[in-house]
Amino acid sequence: MLSSGRAGSTLLARMIQSHPELLCVSDLFEPVGEEPYFDRARVVSGREFFAILSRPSYPQRIAYWRQCPTAELLFLHPEDEMVSLLTSYTLPFLTGGDPMALYEEAGEEVARWGEAPIADHLVAFFDWLRDRFWARRWVERTGGSLPHARRILEVWPDAKVVHNYRDTREVAISMLTGSFFRLYLELERDPDLGEWDWTYTPPVEELAAMVNRWVVDAAAALAELPAEQRMDLAYEELVTRPAETLLALSGFLLDRAEPSVGDRAWAERQARIVRRVPLRFPGLEEPEQQRLQAACGEALATLGYL
Repeated sequence: MLSSGRAGSTLLARMIQSHPELLCVSDLFEPVGEEPYFDRARVVSGREFFAILSRPSYPQRIAYWRQCPTAELLFLHPEDEMVSLLTSYTLPFLTGGDPMALYEEAGEEVARWGEAPIADHLVAFFDWLRDRFWARRWVERTGGSLPHARRILEVWPDAKVVHNYRDTREVAISMLTGSFFRLYLELERDPDLGEWDWTYTPPVEELAAMVNRWVVDAAAALAELPAEQRMDLAYEELVTRPAETLLALSGFLLDRAEPSVGDRAWAERQARIVRRVPLRFPGLEEPEQQRLQAACGEALATLGYL
């Protein structure tokens, strides 16, 4: 699943994970910078791959978590070198709590693997998790994966892609909260960023401009996908027509022309938890609205919001 973040992808991840035939691998990619996973040229052993998988997250993120744990943080290891996306998000999302037993099990499994391109190891790891949890299909979802869209589609051209999106103005406003998108903005500007002043709130139009770049770049890559490999899923559709949207999603993911009895029961259950969030853009002062809209106008047009 490709998403800018702050577009309902966390909610979708929980919904996908609750489907009896699906497994959601959540928040394993860093949104900014080069990701080693999108590389077929680099061949590593299973042990080397697991070291990459377990690498510590941004030091600025870890420092923030130590002071201000976020709602999205699922587990925080007491040792900084063990605070990775794998242990803080991905594995505890599957275990519902302390992930370290699964972490040890995964490490022992992957250490037995031979040499292969990193990209192939990643798919094999997702396949292992799918089988470990008795699912039929896995879905990778990272809030902030959108800037990697072109590389992902270059490495896995046959992948089925769900493009989750939302009105870019509302996305940018949501990024002003305690999320790490303010950090990603600073890291885009300075990849060698030292300490991060998390008390600083940038102008909303700067976040909007960042998302605008992500959307426009991803749109060109997504346009090259065959229609049968792509599903566009708007947040606004999810909250106004949840059951129908979820049935379309399960049909796409599981290759079903008609939903099963289980699909319908799942969609009905999940539809009950959806709540509409009031729009915040209309509440801004007109000058701020104008600056925000100007910063992300191309993305708004690309996504059909103008």
